[in-house]
Amino acid sequence: MTPDRLARIQELLRRDHLAGWLLYNFRDLNPIAKRLAPLPPQGLLTRRWAFWIPASGDPAWMVHAIEKGSFAGRPERIETYSSWPSFTQALLTLTGGPAPIACEYSPECSIPYTSYVDAGTAELLRGLGYELRPSANLVQAVYAVWTPAQLASHRQAAAVCMAVKDEAFAYVAERLRRDLPVTEVDIQNLLLDRFAAAGIDPDHPPIVGVNAHAGDPHYAPIPERPTPVRRGDLLLIDLWGRVASDPDSVFADITWTGFAGAEPPARLREVAQVVFRARDAAVALISQRIAAGQTVAGWEVDDAARGVIAGAGYGDFFFHRTGHSLDTSIHGSGANMDNLETRDTRTLIPATGFTIEPGIYLPEFGIRSEINVFIHGDRAEVTTLPLQHELILMDV
Repeated sequence: MTPDRLARIQELLRRDHLAGWLLYNFRDLNPIAKRLAPLPPQGLLTRRWAFWIPASGDPAWMVHAIEKGSFAGRPERIETYSSWPSFTQALLTLTGGPAPIACEYSPECSIPYTSYVDAGTAELLRGLGYELRPSANLVQAVYAVWTPAQLASHRQAAAVCMAVKDEAFAYVAERLRRDLPVTEVDIQNLLLDRFAAAGIDPDHPPIVGVNAHAGDPHYAPIPERPTPVRRGDLLLIDLWGRVASDPDSVFADITWTGFAGAEPPARLREVAQVVFRARDAAVALISQRIAAGQTVAGWEVDDAARGVIAGAGYGDFFFHRTGHSLDTSIHGSGANMDNLETRDTRTLIPATGFTIEPGIYLPEFGIRSEINVFIHGDRAEVTTLPLQHELILMDV
């Protein structure tokens, strides 16, 4: 753990009047603990362990006595246990006694992405007198905050995504104009080829959905049963990626929708405009709050977009959160724009980025508009301009 990261964590712990952050793990049940704690590069850890970050002072470990050897030569203090009674004593010694502490606990599992301490361990800690507080804000501050270099990497990935998206729609239009077959799988392969040529790692193949398939938010084309794109079809393309050569690069993630023809049916236009208005309402709320120096929580952003769609009569067909955090993972560690799947009470903080992606998913078709937003100290920036205001027309 770098000194800067430790200082940032301890500053936040003191701000929230917490004694420290207990990163507890057993057999990789807690990926946050495994990712943040400076584990030894070698050694077999099969028993319960904990890494303690106090609000002031030096971090320390608690490990089983048979695994202490893996930590030989480490600068941190090491507390050991062997029996179950000595486990509780080691916890008390490690932390300096009962107090309010942060851990991977979320009340009522409201943020499941940061809820990894099992119920039994939570009972044990409370029985010893600890007050458990969620570590969600700490996790966001540690992992979701972008450096200037990461913002630059995001811009690079976003530029490639936008350009490749344009090429994909143009490719479909040209194939149809020449009466040549084109399928969802063909488009997906084109996107993957262009990403590889540009040095972009998508981590997972993009979504390409025609008509009813576009109404499935996580649809995946099936190579064994490729679906053709024909004149009069609606086509949704959702693509994402990050700079492959940089392990600290940040993802970009966009979705655009087009129509294979010159004049989309009125229903498609109507639904698209509702989606675009919902997207813009979410961005407007964020921009207004940030400019005014006010906080805005993920659930509030979701409500802003969802209210537009519900008001237009399509509320039952927006069964997806409005957006997710972006960082070195496509679904990052920061606040999600969500008051549907979960109620994300985390506030949007400077130097973090996320998607805004409202959608309407009907049985016969779906439309989503996905953009990326970055929070500066005094403003919110859409990093994936231009915005889509009309369906892309593949005029064939």
